[in-house]
Amino acid sequence: MAISEEVRQRFAGEFEKFQKGIEGFFSKEIAPKDFKGIGGGFGSYAERGFESAMLRLRFFGSRILPYQMKFLVNAVKKYDLKQVHFTTGQCIQFHKLQGEQILELYKECFEHDIYNRGTGGDNLRNVTASPLHGVHPAEPFAVTPYLQAVSEYAVSLIGTLALPRKYKIGFSVVDNEGHANYKDLGFLAKENGKFDVYAGGGIGGGSAFGFLVDEDINPNEVLHHVEGMLHLYHELGDFKNRGKARSRFIAQRLGEEEFRKAYHEYLAKSKAAHDLTLSVEPYTVNKVGTTTPTTVLAEPQKQEGLYYIQYKPLVGTPPMDVFVKLFDYVGGLEETEIRICGDESVYIVNLTGEEADAVAAIIGDTHAKNQFEHTVSCVGATICQIGFQDSSGLVKVIKDTLEAEGLSTDKLPQLHVSGCPSSCGTHQVGKLGFHGFTKVVDKQPQPAFKVFVNGNGEVEGQRMSDELGVITVEDIPKFFVDLVNTLEAAGQDYDAWNAVHPEGLQSVLAKYL
Repeated sequence: MAISEEVRQRFAGEFEKFQKGIEGFFSKEIAPKDFKGIGGGFGSYAERGFESAMLRLRFFGSRILPYQMKFLVNAVKKYDLKQVHFTTGQCIQFHKLQGEQILELYKECFEHDIYNRGTGGDNLRNVTASPLHGVHPAEPFAVTPYLQAVSEYAVSLIGTLALPRKYKIGFSVVDNEGHANYKDLGFLAKENGKFDVYAGGGIGGGSAFGFLVDEDINPNEVLHHVEGMLHLYHELGDFKNRGKARSRFIAQRLGEEEFRKAYHEYLAKSKAAHDLTLSVEPYTVNKVGTTTPTTVLAEPQKQEGLYYIQYKPLVGTPPMDVFVKLFDYVGGLEETEIRICGDESVYIVNLTGEEADAVAAIIGDTHAKNQFEHTVSCVGATICQIGFQDSSGLVKVIKDTLEAEGLSTDKLPQLHVSGCPSSCGTHQVGKLGFHGFTKVVDKQPQPAFKVFVNGNGEVEGQRMSDELGVITVEDIPKFFVDLVNTLEAAGQDYDAWNAVHPEGLQSVLAKYL
């Protein structure tokens, strides 16, 4: 798990620029809007109020290895870190940081093969993946070596070619947690040991699913696809209008047939320029498990005797003491990994039965108990400077309101909540989604959320969500009380009820719009 020494030295040489940006921002000598252009490329953004900032950590293949877990545990204690968040981009964010904490943590991350460079700004962002690659019993083939190679290659390309906007890559295996069909470039593993390739997708402004641009490609050619798409993006992207700069706008402008043709032209140029064919070692786990877990959270891996556990804290923000205990324990085990998932959970893999029981005891009741508690939410406007509303806070208010009314959240679906129109809460692909907004009531602006329904991010049946209307923050808990009472009266969970009553949600929502 490494990048070349040449790339490491290049990144090290850029640190001074980051340091000056951090010091200038915290001394008030650099304006927040100017700091965004500096800090973003290093994974650091100012937070609301401009008295603190965050730092985003990237892990190759979204895999956190034991030595990195131990480092993170020590870093929490050493730098007195207060808040951690698992992101939909499969990174870890530490929030509410001061300048010295950020600079020291950045340097120490670098020494532990954690590269924050390029986790923000117009760069090759973190390469995402279905978290159970290499271990899921039903995966068509182990994509781990190819994912690893692309992750390292993507990092090495940062700063080598100007891009109009961010470039996101995803790998999907059994599920679609790598979001392959709505990334700038996505690889979907198939039963025949090949990949289908999607390109020109993404969510945010102008959300769109990618076009299927190639089928049944040999996995050892993935780097050529990454490079070809990079040059297509560079040469055909819009550098003048940021609102139309993502690769999906190239695809929409050209149309499917012409975009696919252009994609293959740039792929051919990459292959003609040099040989990026991979020769990889298979992903292997030598650990042997002989005990059976008692916890219901443990699921069997394809490696006999080993198990995995998913841990989903509410809105992706675990209590810091649980984070420390979990990472400290798992980091002391043989061949374990923690994989960050696109739904803001983590998967702990390669556990024996006994170890799985110990993990379950650590996470305890901080783990989601139903679909509602698996809700995806960005950190929200109390922290994010561009957020319109407090998304994470809203989820907690809904939960607390229902509990106070003696109502269960068991029949509710997983929500997708974003503080603003951006995609951090992935409301565009949620069954029931919200994004922060403002609603004028009696000529007065009120904090509110737009409501979205029937999104589906899976490859089969993919569709972007439909907007239903705008509801004030004050009315949202009341709406959920009505919705739960409706579901209870019907004796159905949300999915079953919505299938039979496609206009039902609109009816429940109507009096609040």
